[in-house]
Amino acid sequence: MKIKIVLTILLSVAGMVLLSSLTLIKTDTKDLIGAWGFGPAENRTVMIKTDKIFSVATYDLPGKKFISSYGGTWRVEGNKLTRKIEWNSTDSLQVGKEITEDVQITNGKLIVRQGNETWNRLDDGKPGKLMGAWIITGNFSDDKVSKRTNPFYPRRTMKVLSGKYFHWIAYNVATKTFMNAGGGTYTTENGKYTENIEFFTKTAESVGKTLSFDYSFVNGDWRHQGQKSTGGAMDECWSKRETLEK
Repeated sequence: MKIKIVLTILLSVAGMVLLSSLTLIKTDTKDLIGAWGFGPAENRTVMIKTDKIFSVATYDLPGKKFISSYGGTWRVEGNKLTRKIEWNSTDSLQVGKEITEDVQITNGKLIVRQGNETWNRLDDGKPGKLMGAWIITGNFSDDKVSKRTNPFYPRRTMKVLSGKYFHWIAYNVATKTFMNAGGGTYTTENGKYTENIEFFTKTAESVGKTLSFDYSFVNGDWRHQGQKSTGGAMDECWSKRETLEK
C-alpha cells in the first residue's frame, strides 16, 4: 500500500515537472518583439520584429555587400512560429507561403530548431520612438501633405523599425518582385532621426554614412525630412501599416 502511495506521489511530481517544462517552452508575441542577430560582420543577419511584421536582412558589412532580404507577417502560438512571406530577394517562389517552425527563448537567445539558428537579442523594441512598420504614403510641400492613391498595393515601400535597428524594403505584392532594400541602426533624439547605414542595394557608397533627419508626427503620420543619402532634398510622409490594413 505504501509503495503505491509513493509511486502515485512520484508520478504526480513527474507530471508537474513535465507540465512546468512545457509551460517554459511557450513563447508570447511580446517576447519576440525587437531586433535579433547572428553571424560575423562578413555574413551578418539581422531580424526585426514588430507585433505583426518581420524583416530579415543578411549582408557583408566590411565588404559593403547586400546578400539577401525576406520578410512579411508573423504570429506565434505556443512554441510554433508561423511566418507568411511577402518578399524574398533570392526566391520569389517563397512569396505567399507560410513557414511554421519550433522556437524557444532561452537565456536571452531565440532558438529556431528547424533552421538550427540561435539568434542573440539586439534590442527589445526600445528606446527608439519609431518602433513599428511604416509605409510611405506621400510627400509634404509647404507643410501640406499630398497622399498617394495606392501606397499599399501593388507596390509597397516599407520601413520596419525596432528600438535601435531599421530596414526599408521596396517590393511588388502582385508580381512578387523584390526591388531594393537598406538598413542599419538608428536613434531618435531631440527631434532628430539619425541613421547609420549598414547595407544599401542602390549604392555601396552609402554604406557607413550617418544621416540625420528631422522627424515629427502629423496626425499620426511620420514626417521624414532632410537630405537623401544619394543627394537631394526629401520631405516624406510615412503611415503606420495597420492604418492601411483596416
